[in-house]
Amino acid sequence: YTYFSSKEEIFQEVAKALNAEFMELASAEPPLPEGAGLRARIERGNRGYLRAYERYAPMIAVLEQVATFNPRLAEIRRGSRRAWVKRGAESFRRWQGRGLIAADVDVEYAANALGAMVDRCAYVWIVLKEPYEFDRAVQQLTLLYCNALGLPRD
Repeated sequence: YTYFSSKEEIFQEVAKALNAEFMELASAEPPLPEGAGLRARIERGNRGYLRAYERYAPMIAVLEQVATFNPRLAEIRRGSRRAWVKRGAESFRRWQGRGLIAADVDVEYAANALGAMVDRCAYVWIVLKEPYEFDRAVQQLTLLYCNALGLPRD
């Protein structure tokens, strides 16, 4: 208690560090070759997200549970989610500007819904231990993600 006033405060700092490490690991997939298409980019993102989720699943499970009754941890969880949604929406906005996504797609809602799909599947497969095969999961998440956005096949 030299640096923190409570166990709750310690856990909040752990949760913040977990979110930062998770995002860093999820983004650490090998770079794509020059000219890689959108599907390859989305697949890279899904692969990185699932890898990071596998690495941090026990702590994510605890954070998810505690966030349901602790407002401060719920805000940390929402902040992490908002960062992922913002990242997705920025990409979708660029792609929309290039005519790759229909103009009537609300990029914020699309990023929120597709991010929730990936996040919830990761939770079910990894935390709840629903059987899955990593590469097939990445491939199917990517297919659904791209189809939802109406992206052309590369």
